[in-house]
Amino acid sequence: MRSLGERLHLLRKLLNLRMGPGAAILPSEVSHIHMDFALRTHNGHMGAKKFWRENLPRLKYHNPAVPMIVNRHGQNEQPPTMTVYLRTAAAAAGDAPAVAPPASSRVGLSKAQPPASNERVVHIDMKDKHSTNILEQLIAQVGAVPLRPTAEDTAEWQSLEELRKVSNASRDRINAIKAEKEREANMLRQARAAGGATEDPA
Repeated sequence: MRSLGERLHLLRKLLNLRMGPGAAILPSEVSHIHMDFALRTHNGHMGAKKFWRENLPRLKYHNPAVPMIVNRHGQNEQPPTMTVYLRTAAAAAGDAPAVAPPASSRVGLSKAQPPASNERVVHIDMKDKHSTNILEQLIAQVGAVPLRPTAEDTAEWQSLEELRKVSNASRDRINAIKAEKEREANMLRQARAAGGATEDPA
């Protein structure tokens, strides 16, 4: 059975995915999203990396059917770019089936592909942009709908915060008791050593 602390941690992670910047519903026209940025953050790649870490997981949680490919590499001279693919019309009968997007890569192997015949693309320049600015541009350019926290989510978050405070206070008390016992044991050992006594064998 998981401890209270572990359960609280998992619940906090779930709530953190459900609410916050990046929690938004993409329009049905969005077929997939591609991000391209460097492993290191210099030369204007910090905002892209932060968006990937903090905002993209929420976006994926609320849009599980939309592939989101991340191509990382070691070339910081290349500007970080987001490419959003949007369907322009339903595929006509007899058209070739859509090709599955490539998997993400951290060695530059998943570069953005040209759009299909029934797609258009929106490019977002992420260079020197804060993650919040990147999110704002994405929402504005594709028409995504941000999600506000529900009353239930807010209440659950507040409840978890209260439980976290109680858990922290309990842990602090236990640590203080352990520290006091250890201090007393050290004092006893020092007193015995000063008097020439030895501890009884266990």
